Parts: sequence; C-alpha cells; structure tokens
Amino acid sequence: MVPEHAGTVEGPGGVFRRLLVGFDGSAEARRALRVAIALAADLGGDVHALLVIRPPAHAETAAERASAEEAERENLSRGLSEMANSAQNRWEVSTHIVFADDPAKAIAEHVDVHGFDLVVVGAHGREQMIHRGIGRSLEQLLRRHPCPVLVV
Repeated sequence: MVPEHAGTVEGPGGVFRRLLVGFDGSAEARRALRVAIALAADLGGDVHALLVIRPPAHAETAAERASAEEAERENLSRGLSEMANSAQNRWEVSTHIVFADDPAKAIAEHVDVHGFDLVVVGAHGREQMIHRGIGRSLEQLLRRHPCPVLVV
C-alpha cells in the first residue's frame, strides 16, 4: 500500500515531509534521530519521535507500574531533549509517547493515525544476528508498514 501522495512533489521536500523516528534511547535510535534531523533540514520536513515504552514486567501493583513508567518516560524524554538540542542537531522534534508491548505494532498504528511519509529506525546490533540480519521488531514493522522505512 502506497500513500496517496506518493510520487507527488509539493515543494522542495517532495513526499518525505513528515518523518517519524522510533526512539528507545539506544545508540542506534540516536543515530536514526540524527539522520532524520538531517533529512528534515534538507527537505524542509518535520521530525517526530515516538517513544515506545514497554510496560514494566516487574511491577506488581498499579502504583508500581505507574512509577516505573514515569521513570522510563522521564529518562527517554531527557535523552531525546539532549539530542535534539545539541549544537549539531538544532531542530525542533515533536515527541509522542505510547506504552505498548509490541514496538512495531505501536509504530505502525501511530503512522496510520498521524500520516507520516517516512519512518526512520535504528538497526539494533544484538537483534540483527537473529532473523538474517533483521531484528524481530524491525522485521515486524517492515512487514506491517505501508510507507517507506529507512533503517540506519
């Protein structure tokens, strides 16, 4: 499935005007964010970062879960803010946070709801050894996703 506007050029940026980065705080996700910011700067696009936070397995009560989720949210948000505001990456990045067990499904659903033109994700080294060089979450995202996915 290809977005309706694919192949059209609506100005200097063409179709990649709304970029979504799957961000988990890893080195690979930070690299993906840097690439997305560079693309957005070149194309006149917008960068959105989606922080997919997995619900904590060790939390036994709702209060423990809420506390663990808030700590994770603050940690990821802080890392994202530091990256987006660093000297070489001065670019406004909109942040979206979802809690989900399946990052690929969460990213695909977020794209469907908000209409992004390109998803940029980092390739995780440990997972790459599994599934012929493609991580489980990444493989699921590529299979489910109707719009282009750039893996860096």
